[in-house]
Amino acid sequence: MAKIIKAKTVSKKKFSLKTFFKGGAYTKYTVLTIFLALLGVLLYFSKSLFFAALVGGKPITRLELVKELEKQSGKQTLESLITKKLIFGEAQKEGVAITNQDVQAEIEKIEKTVETQGSTLDAALSVQGQTRKDLEENIRIQKTVEKLLRDDITINDEDIKKYYEENKSFYPEESKYEDLKEDIRAQIANEKLSTAFKEWMDKLRSESKIIYFLNF
Repeated sequence: MAKIIKAKTVSKKKFSLKTFFKGGAYTKYTVLTIFLALLGVLLYFSKSLFFAALVGGKPITRLELVKELEKQSGKQTLESLITKKLIFGEAQKEGVAITNQDVQAEIEKIEKTVETQGSTLDAALSVQGQTRKDLEENIRIQKTVEKLLRDDITINDEDIKKYYEENKSFYPEESKYEDLKEDIRAQIANEKLSTAFKEWMDKLRSESKIIYFLNF
């Protein structure tokens, strides 16, 4: 009678990370080396997050820079940020919105004015240490304030005539009132807007809950 030969069952071992390391495929030193290499790459590409500059091999950290900037203009910058928050908060309540088209239209006007003076907008902004993004934000704030306070700004022909008479000596002798009328209107509007804005902002601040966590 033929013998029945049973096939041996080969058990499959499951892959184990613990066994993998224990088996010597990678030593803990190799893993540490890889970790340090990855950390080095990460620090290299994110160095600007931690360091502002290197002087003779010695770093100036971003924290040092921030602290120094806070000393120089921290209070002024914080107050400016608070003012922006209040303006846009009121704009949201009143349903006032400035579109990108509004902003771009104003930028085009400014750009044409600068070009007539033989320069470019980017060059003019660079001299002031600003960018187009800064200009866009400033225009958006200005337009928002104008819309919020437009009912408080009224200008009539009597205001314009009075302004012209009081400042006639500053204009060239050949200047005509009718030619200057719109420029004077814009000047008066700016002055009235500035006064109205200060009064409005003082009132808004007094009515708002502003908590300071920093003292400069």
